[in-house]
Amino acid sequence: MTESYSLLTEQAELERFCERAGSASFLALDTEFVRQRTYFAKLGLIQIAVDDQLVLVDPLAIADLRPLWQLLANPSIRVVIHAGGEDYEILGQAMGTVPNNVFDTQIAAAFLGMGDALGYAALVERFGGPVLDKSQSRTDWTARPLSEEQLRYAAADVTYLQQIYPQLAAQLDQQPQLRELVLAETHFQVAKRQQQTPSELLYLFFGNAWQCRGPQLVALQKLLKWRFERAQAQDIPLSFVAKDNSLLELARKLPQQRRHLHSISELSPVTIRYAGEAILELIAAAQHESSADLVELQRLTDMRGYKAAYKAIKQVLDAQAEALNIGVGLIGSRRQINDVIHWFWQIPPALRKRLPKPDLLSSWRGELLAATLTELLEN
Repeated sequence: MTESYSLLTEQAELERFCERAGSASFLALDTEFVRQRTYFAKLGLIQIAVDDQLVLVDPLAIADLRPLWQLLANPSIRVVIHAGGEDYEILGQAMGTVPNNVFDTQIAAAFLGMGDALGYAALVERFGGPVLDKSQSRTDWTARPLSEEQLRYAAADVTYLQQIYPQLAAQLDQQPQLRELVLAETHFQVAKRQQQTPSELLYLFFGNAWQCRGPQLVALQKLLKWRFERAQAQDIPLSFVAKDNSLLELARKLPQQRRHLHSISELSPVTIRYAGEAILELIAAAQHESSADLVELQRLTDMRGYKAAYKAIKQVLDAQAEALNIGVGLIGSRRQINDVIHWFWQIPPALRKRLPKPDLLSSWRGELLAATLTELLEN
């Protein structure tokens, strides 16, 4: 495959490309986007390598990207991505769904023992490729025109991905059980990016919610819901609305007057100017509402039996990792263990129905572990 690329800026060009690519067995995909000052990522470029073609699709110049979305949704074409976390989210926003035929080379490399969370540049070098230029990694991909250096940088992200995929696939073909785990984990990560916790339940997963009781907890719940909905409505990052520390301090101190807001750490003057009244109204309302319907959380590590439960789960994961001949980190991390303990010990069954399951109870991990963990933690 040649390393030269075509920049597609016309509708007809995109349609011709998608028609030609429709018979391929796989394609390599990457996206470039900007998200520093917005809640939702802004798509700046889409790179695709398929057969002997390498194209850079300009989503700002082409009005109708449906031919491309249809190509990516084709179940006969494997979509190869490296570390696709945010790509899945962006594709979900743009397409309304995410391809279910994805192969993530970072996940494959991890299960093949090449290291957890292996970066693309490191993967390329591992397979004999060059040291990649990283100088454009912080560029504004929504600015136009894009420079030749930017376009070459973007093209390289799929050039080597297309070459590496067959080699990874060949290794996995020799280990069918491992191949199924890689595909299952990729499918799980794609699906996970489309899940969302209801805004009124965000407090259940706020790290320091255990510090709040009664009206403080009601205030925290309301503030977290308000921040999330405001960030989405205005398309700004959560931290631009208010930082975690500020929300916790607001909930604990329950300020009554605007002048009191200036003593809240990291609560910016801009937030006070534009949202001060809304914050005070939420706090006032919280003090007139019962917290009976909310879950008063405890600090997980202080709960009776925590250390024994953690140790028992770790032993289960170690045994399962040995049976599968994979690193235990691929099955569950400390955070994932804590998430499942929190789920069973602090989330009421009625609320669990409204929430995404923790990782250790989901997908292939759930098939292997759910029965054992349920028995262990519910008893």
